[in-house]
Amino acid sequence: MAGLFGISVDSSVSSSFFRKTLFWGTFYNRHLGEEHTGLAAINGGVITSKSKPGLFPANFRSIIDQFVGTEGLGYCGSEREPFHVKKSKFGPFSICFTGNITNRRELVDEFDKIGHIFEEGDDIEVIAKLIVQGVNIVHGIKKMSEKVKGAYSLLLLSKEGIYAVRNSSGQWPLVIGTTDSAVIVSSECGGFDNLGFRPYYDIKPGEIVLLKDGSWRLVNRVVKKARVEECSFYSVYTSSAAAIVHGVPVTLIREQLGACLARKDIEEGFIPHVVIGVPDSGEVHADGYKAEFDRQIMLGKIDRVPFRKKCLFKYGFARSFLRPTPEDRRETAHYKIVITAETIEDFLRMLENAGLTIISQDILSNGRIIIVVCEDSVVRGVQIKSKLAPKIRMIFEKEINGINIKAEIHIRASFPPLLSYCSCGKTTRRGEVLAHLHPMIKDRIEYLGVDSLKYNTVNDLICILGRAREELCLRCVSEIK
Repeated sequence: MAGLFGISVDSSVSSSFFRKTLFWGTFYNRHLGEEHTGLAAINGGVITSKSKPGLFPANFRSIIDQFVGTEGLGYCGSEREPFHVKKSKFGPFSICFTGNITNRRELVDEFDKIGHIFEEGDDIEVIAKLIVQGVNIVHGIKKMSEKVKGAYSLLLLSKEGIYAVRNSSGQWPLVIGTTDSAVIVSSECGGFDNLGFRPYYDIKPGEIVLLKDGSWRLVNRVVKKARVEECSFYSVYTSSAAAIVHGVPVTLIREQLGACLARKDIEEGFIPHVVIGVPDSGEVHADGYKAEFDRQIMLGKIDRVPFRKKCLFKYGFARSFLRPTPEDRRETAHYKIVITAETIEDFLRMLENAGLTIISQDILSNGRIIIVVCEDSVVRGVQIKSKLAPKIRMIFEKEINGINIKAEIHIRASFPPLLSYCSCGKTTRRGEVLAHLHPMIKDRIEYLGVDSLKYNTVNDLICILGRAREELCLRCVSEIK
């Protein structure tokens, strides 16, 4: 994954506003990638473009004054972008994208046969070489879209302005924001209010939009693919909780998915003592889970509810899901989550002080505390098995007054079981997802070291996303051969 950002201003806008918006707009996309970051800006036909490994603020806070002009790009992802082309028949340009070109190797081989030389031969360089085969930039973008397989959204900065393109299958969103004398385009609209912009338009699958002189217009469309396939995982986990995706607030989606899991537990008469969310995205799912119990007790359908507890915290900024290797993911999973300093005694005392003696007495009398842990998804299971389950037991398991309290851990995943890698992105690889490695649910539970594991179904997900099944990419919940 990668986060993309672009800004175009007219001549009345101050250079200070341009630089601040370029910096903070890119900053608001850093949750989408953290291996490499980059900026590019054009001023009087001259493009300044830099890409660096590492997190965005540390890389660019001290040098943001170098990026002046009327149009600019920002990138946070896993590759060395924006990729800068110093010379072409269109003049210099910088380009960045999110997605995955699945036939990259074949395209590189085609270019090799006719004598082209590559610096790296990665996706973005292949895209750039394909675009310069056109008679102009728009024609090149269209020709590129005919050749590549996979999924992409991209931004291209040239003397003509910023071209924003979403491929016709539409896996990855791009949204335009506007204000007087300026326009921005971004992977997400989270943070638009702080930037002084309002979300105005979701670029539709296949559209080519040009941002220039503080305004934007639709200029063309890429070649139409078989059908639209918007990513079904994006709102559940990938996006910021502050975003609006496909016109629906992400928090609403996550709360409804959590509530759906709660309804299933209530139907089975299962009421935990405690509900915990895995930070960050799992917290909103846990809020929805708890809210459904609150709703049903107010309707008189149940006689008690679980206690919502925040005891896991994400330290700093890290997303293990986005790390490039299994070793990196295990290390990040270990270090990113820290636990509360509270103990089970503190928790029981808090219950008593809050008048919730029914919960504390049930825990003590049965010698067990039933904990639901809400996750957005279970992909590889590395974090749950190695870190989360042991850390939760550290908090809640202890001998108190001769009673040995044991913790039951029940995982509730909002996204259905992932059966395959993502062929449209770069966050999972073949053969590594838990449900594929362990088809039987009992084997997954044993592997994770927990007491139960339940998911929402594909139909639950489709209903809550509010999209037609045929408009969603559901490859990751289907076997890919």
